[in-house]
Amino acid sequence: MELSAINAKGAANISQIPESCGKVTVGCTDVAGIVQGVIDSFGHLRAEYIELQGTVSALDEDQRKVLEASDEARLLSERAIDRLAQGSELIGNSLGQIGNLLGLVETLTEHVTGFAAAMDQVRRSSQEIDQIAETTNILALNATIEAMRAGEQGRTFAVVANEVKTLASETRKATEEIGRTIDMLGLEAEQVIEKIQVGATASAEAKSSVSAIEHTLLGVTELINEVDAQQDQIARNTATISEHVHRVQDVLTDFDGAVTENEAKLETAHGRMEDLELTASDMFDKLVKAGLSPQDSAMVDRAMAHCQNLARIAEEAIAKGELTMEQLFDQNYRPVPGTNPQLYRTTLSDWADRNWRPVIDAVVAEGGYIKMCSPADMRGFLPTHVSAHSRQPTGDIAHDTKFCRNGRIILEGVDLVSKASSDPYTMAVYRQEGDGKNYIVVRNVYVPLFINGRRWGDSELAYTFD
Repeated sequence: MELSAINAKGAANISQIPESCGKVTVGCTDVAGIVQGVIDSFGHLRAEYIELQGTVSALDEDQRKVLEASDEARLLSERAIDRLAQGSELIGNSLGQIGNLLGLVETLTEHVTGFAAAMDQVRRSSQEIDQIAETTNILALNATIEAMRAGEQGRTFAVVANEVKTLASETRKATEEIGRTIDMLGLEAEQVIEKIQVGATASAEAKSSVSAIEHTLLGVTELINEVDAQQDQIARNTATISEHVHRVQDVLTDFDGAVTENEAKLETAHGRMEDLELTASDMFDKLVKAGLSPQDSAMVDRAMAHCQNLARIAEEAIAKGELTMEQLFDQNYRPVPGTNPQLYRTTLSDWADRNWRPVIDAVVAEGGYIKMCSPADMRGFLPTHVSAHSRQPTGDIAHDTKFCRNGRIILEGVDLVSKASSDPYTMAVYRQEGDGKNYIVVRNVYVPLFINGRRWGDSELAYTFD
């Protein structure tokens, strides 16, 4: 009785082993998925780090160029200040010379004006002389007439009168010549005065303009001095920024070392988890094959029946000439341009879409524990898939990863184990890919798919009891 009780208790415990093993396998797979997600995150982090490091390096290079430009600008400012100082001195000397020239012009204007006044005085005097000569000429004419009346006694007086008359005539000629000369000098003097006045006005404007230039140069000198001071401030700030950039670079270097070390540890942990995952799947496979998990065994029966149905459909198509063995086993995978993840097509693809897809759609439509089913050849090529996951690619990687699986090649982990096995079926627990970031953990039955006695690949049936 005691032995019977122990056996009963042992049998109950044994019946719980497959479920516990399944949970361990699921747990290992889940943890492996999480670790893989962390590793992927490290990959993104590393990419961002590399980009940040490039940005910091570029910033450091820009800061160096700014510092060099600031130094060059300061040298140019100093040279400009020296040249402006020299220019200011030259302009000051030029202003002095222009001032002296203006003084000379003003003095000349005064002299020319006085000369014009003197010529006016000479002109008046000449006119007075001309009047005197005319009066003298009249008097001489009268004296000549009286001398002629006096006869012999007035002859001497007549000679004198005649000489006076001659003198008066010559005086009038001289005054006329003086008048003409003075008129010419007056005209020329007026022209000279006019030009001098224009020159004086232009000189005054030039003096004003030069003064404005001198004032502007002083303002430019002050601005350049201010720019020089600002350049000095920029140089100091740039040096401070460069120090901060170098500190950031040091921190990034330390960070990169830590990331590399942790990434290596995670890779090791992930490798061990995958090994443990395969070990757990192997234990799960052995327990199911030992008949210790009736619930899983029922799913095995369903998977084997589905595989036989796929084989029957293919063999009938070959018998009718609708499909050839060459098309069925075609491994010339032709890439579909512009797809990511990469999709492929073979001469089997169109036939599989027409004939196998409705069958796997019907199996998945049963619902319940079944989540997915699909055929894959010995290299992991999926010639077709359920309609929900055989959509047209959009270019969005998350969408195409999840919904564009017909034409994918997936061969890793437990897929390799199943392809290497000659057992009637292989059990596994694995992460069913979703959108590339999310996944679900499922149990999977791999059933070798033989067509006309030749193994084409496997028929897979994924399910979960959760």
